[in-house]
Amino acid sequence: MGTLKIKHLVIFGTLIGLKQVNAIDCYNCGLLDSTCNDPFKTSGAPTVSCTGSCYKVKAKDSSSNAQAALRGCLPAVVAEDKCADSSYGGITGTVCSCRGNLCNYALPVGSSIIVITAALIVYVNLR
Repeated sequence: MGTLKIKHLVIFGTLIGLKQVNAIDCYNCGLLDSTCNDPFKTSGAPTVSCTGSCYKVKAKDSSSNAQAALRGCLPAVVAEDKCADSSYGGITGTVCSCRGNLCNYALPVGSSIIVITAALIVYVNLR
């Protein structure tokens, strides 16, 4: 087989193997934005374009009953929509990840224990 045919086969194989990445929109707000807390009002809420997955972190301090929520974009696409619970230093939280457009408005949809723990540590250190 000639060099030109091999190059064409490599290019064709590469094109077939490429996965199309479609951007989705995620709600995007943080600890300093009180509108991010539940109940979340989607009307006028800030969004961000995302080529990965959306997430929501909801945390509660058991000693003060203070609550906070974070919403945004993860750089990677998760395999499935799910949630996971964790606790750290008196803070309990839930981290959810999802793959749909504006799917991070609620908590029905986890992430690894590392992501959950990291999010809770950030929350603890920012309060």
